[in-house]
Amino acid sequence: MDIYPRKTDVVIPLGVGSKHNNMELRMALRSVERCVLDLGNIYIISDAAPDWLQNVKVIPVKDRHVRNKDANIIDKLLAAADRPELSQKFVFWSDDQFVLQPVALQLLPSVFNRRCRSDFNGDKIWHRRMRNTFDLLARKNIHLQYNFDSHVPQLMDKELFRKVMRSVDYTVAPGYCVNTLYFGLAKIPGVIPQERLKATVEKSAILPKLPADKLFIGCNDEAMLGNLPELLTEYFPEKSRCEKW
Repeated sequence: MDIYPRKTDVVIPLGVGSKHNNMELRMALRSVERCVLDLGNIYIISDAAPDWLQNVKVIPVKDRHVRNKDANIIDKLLAAADRPELSQKFVFWSDDQFVLQPVALQLLPSVFNRRCRSDFNGDKIWHRRMRNTFDLLARKNIHLQYNFDSHVPQLMDKELFRKVMRSVDYTVAPGYCVNTLYFGLAKIPGVIPQERLKATVEKSAILPKLPADKLFIGCNDEAMLGNLPELLTEYFPEKSRCEKW
């Protein structure tokens, strides 16, 4: 008997191009197939989906917003959430997030990052976007002491996502950070700090091995210049059913 008869869909918004020939997406899909115990359908939301994909649902959505990455992500997540067939609870997953241990997505807690508004005092666009998100929430009398953009897969409710995202104009510059905006407006408290579940790999790091004590790895583009691709390929050597070749 299947102990998880209710399946959880995975939604991956994908940008217009990968610096690593979508190696990140391959490894993310392999990790999902191997480790997720309650996997439903996988949705790739992009108008630039690689042609090696199969057995996934592709929804073509253009990146319409210049210098507002999160607005493009929200557009794509809404395109998935508007699908009646999408599972009520779905997981927002990025192509540079990998799961290393068996997990039931329907049991994922909300994962938060300990940094608060005062920690985002730089002029980088995502710092300004994060401040903008904290300020919007504060105007609605929602005062967070942490954020939810912890770069791990996050479990969301599709009806709630549609409701809260369409309650604000998320397209106005500099934009809002999608996870903090969703969990903040939905008044869902943080349950587990990211460092308990995730290893962060940045720059061209050379790792002795993949961490055995973490559920997830999150990385950036530069991390794929180190030995992370090699370690992931060794850990997930077999193609997933999502790969034609």
